[in-house]
Amino acid sequence: MRALHSALFFCGLFMLAPIATAQHVAADSHSQSMAGTDLEQIHGFMRKTWHSSEHPLRLGPTHITGDFAVADWWHQGKGGRAVFKRSNQQWQLILCGGAGILQSTLWQQLGLTPSAAAEVVDALQHAEQSVSVADKALLDAFGATVTMQAEHARHPKSTSL
Repeated sequence: MRALHSALFFCGLFMLAPIATAQHVAADSHSQSMAGTDLEQIHGFMRKTWHSSEHPLRLGPTHITGDFAVADWWHQGKGGRAVFKRSNQQWQLILCGGAGILQSTLWQQLGLTPSAAAEVVDALQHAEQSVSVADKALLDAFGATVTMQAEHARHPKSTSL
């Protein structure tokens, strides 16, 4: 129960921050450049919002596919996965979770086809192969997937996604 409260506290920090968006600026038409710009925007937002010298935010693998991105994070002895969605040329934090982020059904509920959902999960698992066993355990231990929406800013909504 204490771990769930800690996880919800961290997600509460996400939700109490300004709307979790990062302005999307087109660097050029090359998709690799766009991915770099997207990564910089997502990581920059996370660092600006939660990193401090007293409580450093450590970021791990981040996978961007289409209009979705997943950033692994560790902060104050906890860990988890932050799911962003690009909408109207901005990245918005939509979910925070642990092992549930690696479920194909979650991605299907977000609108991906079953094959695209499986590809995202495979890519995430591949990206996390470089993560230590201890850090992976922190990512997976986050708990229930929490929907990060403006209307739930004060009361995170646990979801079965």
